[in-house]
Amino acid sequence: MATATVTATAMAAPVFPAAEVKRRLQTELQKIAAQGSVIRPDWVPLLDSKRVVGTVLSLENLFPFKLPPDRVVQKGGYNSVADAINDMLSRVKNIWNERIKPKVRT
Repeated sequence: MATATVTATAMAAPVFPAAEVKRRLQTELQKIAAQGSVIRPDWVPLLDSKRVVGTVLSLENLFPFKLPPDRVVQKGGYNSVADAINDMLSRVKNIWNERIKPKVRT
């Protein structure tokens, strides 16, 4: 009787583009923060979640899958650009880890 052996393919796994994600988020979120501080200087949070959702579009061509905005952006928004970048980068990386898994051959 023949037995099947499962082995992991020794291929290089794609690398999460953290630096590029961070750069794009920085650029887009700075624009939103600058616009918001002119329009509504005392508005809290500085980065409204409804406006931040648009930044997800600037990331989509980096990935072979769609990023669900509701999983990338924190409800309620962010008080600073740094908070937004840290949170969104972590959320995008979690989605990456769920979607990009090593291939297994039988």
